[in-house]
Amino acid sequence: MPILKLNNVNTYYGKSHILQGITFNLEKPGCLALLGRNGAGKTTTLRSIMNLTKLSSGDIIFNNNNLNNLSTYKIARLGLTLVPENRGMFSSLSVEESLNIVDGNIKNDKWNKEKVLESFPQLKLKLKNNSSSLSGGEQQMLAIGKALLTNPKLILLDEPTQGLAPNIVIQLSNIFKDIIKEGISLLIVEQNINMAIDLANQVSIIGKGETKWTGSKESFLKNINLHKEWIGI
Repeated sequence: MPILKLNNVNTYYGKSHILQGITFNLEKPGCLALLGRNGAGKTTTLRSIMNLTKLSSGDIIFNNNNLNNLSTYKIARLGLTLVPENRGMFSSLSVEESLNIVDGNIKNDKWNKEKVLESFPQLKLKLKNNSSSLSGGEQQMLAIGKALLTNPKLILLDEPTQGLAPNIVIQLSNIFKDIIKEGISLLIVEQNINMAIDLANQVSIIGKGETKWTGSKESFLKNINLHKEWIGI
């Protein structure tokens, strides 16, 4: 049963028609890699799911809930959260304060601050540091930790490894695999195609705001030469 369904989603920025019919399903539990060249509409798709960019037509269904007219905070309460490309840091807050804001406002017996810090021991050493002083990898870990504290059923990840060193990419990839094992689904937008495909069991390809192909990872890998035009390899 799909945890997330997008059916013919159309979105505009002003008069610019950005998404022109995005359709895919994400089965649960699992990971869908949303692939495409820069400017294809991947980030806009994530923003439309969270109603940060309002869709003009189509349907977005999450866990049997229609999200079309829901505010972003109500969507989050249903168990859907976004880790944006800029990682959503509050530079004036320490690591501990950033975690406490979420941990103190959302009841979550499974993912509390202690479990997050067990999963990200680097953060445990820097609780009093300002978020802005963290390395790129540590900032991403903090952003993911905050997302886990919201008790999510699905996490949207926008370019989580952008600008990070290869060893940090491997570490994050292992963390994402552990999250999937916990029964949390992932939808990942990622330019590192090898990393995204390693995580995913489903793939959807966007080109010029349209869904060009969607299917299993196995089918994608068998026909990868057919997709090069749209994913830039």
